[in-house]
Amino acid sequence: MTFKPCPYPGRWYGPLAMLALIGLDVVLLRAILDRPVDGVSFVLALIMLATVLGIVYLGYRTLGAFTLEYWVDRNAITIVWGVTRQIVPMGQIERIVVSPQAVPLEGPAPWHWPVPDRRRLFTEPFGTVNAYGTRPLSEQIVLVTPGENYSLSPADPQRFLASLQDRFALGQNRILEAELKRPPVWTWPLWRDRAALFLMAAGLLGVLIMFAALAFRYPGLSSDLPMHFDVAGLPDRIAPKSELFMLPVIGLVVWVLNTGMGVWLYRHVQRGGAYLLWFGALAVQGIAGLALFNLMRW
Repeated sequence: MTFKPCPYPGRWYGPLAMLALIGLDVVLLRAILDRPVDGVSFVLALIMLATVLGIVYLGYRTLGAFTLEYWVDRNAITIVWGVTRQIVPMGQIERIVVSPQAVPLEGPAPWHWPVPDRRRLFTEPFGTVNAYGTRPLSEQIVLVTPGENYSLSPADPQRFLASLQDRFALGQNRILEAELKRPPVWTWPLWRDRAALFLMAAGLLGVLIMFAALAFRYPGLSSDLPMHFDVAGLPDRIAPKSELFMLPVIGLVVWVLNTGMGVWLYRHVQRGGAYLLWFGALAVQGIAGLALFNLMRW
């Protein structure tokens, strides 16, 4: 059977916040396009990037808030939260506590919004509780298991408990293990490889440094700059300073391509080739960065 959680009007704040951030991005984009290139325009672009990440995270939390439900069968309780499925086997439930007299040791953090009661929390009587509710813990139902505990807030708790008792009386016809089912991409070993993550993050940071340095220096540069030099070290090509942006753009394109190909190779158990691609992106950025800083001296 499927049970919905207690109604939670606050979940609608998620889409409203996402729309507000999208509106902010439109305003920031217009401000960037309407002003000359300088350090302020770079900061505005950086804020845009941060808001995009915020929209993605808010989308994940909001999707979970609108899809939260509890499936009960004779083998397990399945908690649906967005694209994830938490399996709680019937055979592992030791006891059920209704409306526990427990207060979380820590309050919700900003990143738990817009459903602050959907989070991992700690209490003295239960220890760790993975809360999948839309009400405070004292109004939820706690499933105590040998491992992690889980709390729910079904809209009809009496019917939920009756269904749970009926299914438990039937007995399990399949032994399950407690499991959090997530999309395959979330379980890739890549996300636990600190060296790989460092190389990819360093590549992105290098690109941002080049764009930042050029943006802050741009207003003070001459309108035309030497872009190429002959064997004697004399400039043989003069071009508008806007062409300097080709260097960080090249670094960005190389980072995107090498990161994508590196992830593909890593997934196909060719980690050495992936590391070479990520190192290669850093090398290209180093060369492009040196060229950029040399040209900006003129």
